[in-house]
Amino acid sequence: MPLFALFLLVLMGCKKDVVEVSVDAFSDLNAEIKQVRGVNSLQFTLQEFPYKEVGVKLGANKSKWYQKDGFTLLIANPVSSNRYGIFFNSLTPNTTYYFQIYVKNASGKEISSDLFSFTTNP
Repeated sequence: MPLFALFLLVLMGCKKDVVEVSVDAFSDLNAEIKQVRGVNSLQFTLQEFPYKEVGVKLGANKSKWYQKDGFTLLIANPVSSNRYGIFFNSLTPNTTYYFQIYVKNASGKEISSDLFSFTTNP
């Protein structure tokens, strides 16, 4: 019997503990909108994490934001370490646009930032 108890003790001691790390992807976005020669760009910083997908939801109608056709999904490109960027072409002048940054993890779970806005030049 003592041998069996020792075996159980060793077996339970070998069990790996699962450590879950909480990451707030949007804690320090440092988002920058630039408008140069009619081309708009957005750059932002995310917390370090192996994201499966990083993108931006962009739309001009805030009242339709939570409908599937209320925005366009655009994939962001890595610019540098934890910094991402995207170009917006053919935006209507003197119009307010709304955007939300989203990330997906390896399992496909999506989370989104707060909703932000910017206005294009006339």
